[in-house]
Amino acid sequence: MSTTAKKPGGGDLGGDERTNAPGAGAASAAAAGRDDSDGAVPAELVSRSGSAPRAGAASGASGATAPKRRAGRPKTSVLSRRLILETGLRLIDEVGAHGVGMRAIAKELGVRPSALYNHVAGQDELVAGVRELVSDRIPVDMFAREPWDVALAEWAVGYRRTFAAHPPTIALLAVLPLSEDSVTSRMYDTVIAALMRGGWPADRALTLMVALESFILGSALDLAADDDMLDPGPRTDVPAFSEAYRSRAERLAARGEGPAEASFQLGLRALFTGFRAEYAGLGLAPAEAGSRPRR
Repeated sequence: MSTTAKKPGGGDLGGDERTNAPGAGAASAAAAGRDDSDGAVPAELVSRSGSAPRAGAASGASGATAPKRRAGRPKTSVLSRRLILETGLRLIDEVGAHGVGMRAIAKELGVRPSALYNHVAGQDELVAGVRELVSDRIPVDMFAREPWDVALAEWAVGYRRTFAAHPPTIALLAVLPLSEDSVTSRMYDTVIAALMRGGWPADRALTLMVALESFILGSALDLAADDDMLDPGPRTDVPAFSEAYRSRAERLAARGEGPAEASFQLGLRALFTGFRAEYAGLGLAPAEAGSRPRR
């Protein structure tokens, strides 16, 4: 994953013209995320609306009264960057990242495309903003209270769950460079700072985080996929694969566990076994090793 900072581009079509969107409530609804799994950390890793005011008294000699204001929500939406990005995320979840652009979002919101450019500079900024919207939902508070390895495992679980709820956005995180004011960069800073406090050298901390993130993103895709996508069916030319698939299905059924979760937990245990071995090889003095945050 590239971490080179680049401010998102995108042409400015200009114009302040906008129309108000009917049905703002539906348009501003955020995409509902799937949560197919509790995604627990392995045990061994854890040591307003009201009525309108009354019309005023007779005005002047005419005796006319002021018109009454309707009660309830207005039938217009207040266009904002947040509304545009939330709508973009919902459409990406529905049709995929490549099927969503400024025109599609404008149509969904009932405004002209030019109105969007007062809030989002263009397609690149739209895509980057949607990615940041998702990244901002990944919890990082555990790094302030847990040892580096426990916090990192909890982060992995939350990260996977967040992106599995929006599978099409996974590629956006994996291949797009970070913007100058990226929320993702601040998340990375929190993770790496915690690793460095725990004794990891800065360069090794970054390498470790990217290694874990690669596993997380792949696991998020696996969690979003069908459980039986690897089923070899009645084939007879792949006997070892067929036997392994049937054996795993029986074992997981007995445990009430899904294949994606089983694979994630096994991979996480293996990774952290390796991380701890690497950590032990750093040769930290007892005082340094003991400086890690305690639970």
